[in-house]
Amino acid sequence: MGNEGNGISEQIQNVISKPVTIPRAGQAESLNVATATAIFCSEMRRNTLK
Repeated sequence: MGNEGNGISEQIQNVISKPVTIPRAGQAESLNVATATAIFCSEMRRNTLK
């Protein structure tokens, strides 16, 4: 999980092979990292059960 406003550091970006993002709606600047983590975990779980 990256920084709420700035995403992940360049150092981390260099070792990621498949980045994941959450689409923004409207004018939202960023998601709280705890909320983003919850959405990510929920989606991973939902997709695993298919």
